[in-house]
Amino acid sequence: MDARTVRDTIIKPKLAEVFGTTITNALITTSIAAGIGGGTEQEKLKLMVESICSDPQVLSMWGAALTEKQKQAWLSAL
Repeated sequence: MDARTVRDTIIKPKLAEVFGTTITNALITTSIAAGIGGGTEQEKLKLMVESICSDPQVLSMWGAALTEKQKQAWLSAL
């Protein structure tokens, strides 16, 4: 599985479930821009996930502990 597949099949549905379509699309768009800098699929995924998990809306809704737990789950999906 590559970073794009993880994003589209695992991360995006989870975000949509919690945040709805509009916020999810904004988070995904920002994460795509962040992921471009990665050289490997793992680096791309890490940059995308860090972008999402550092967003104030995500931290506000999930809190630091749940956000970190979700981050680790997403990073291990690749």
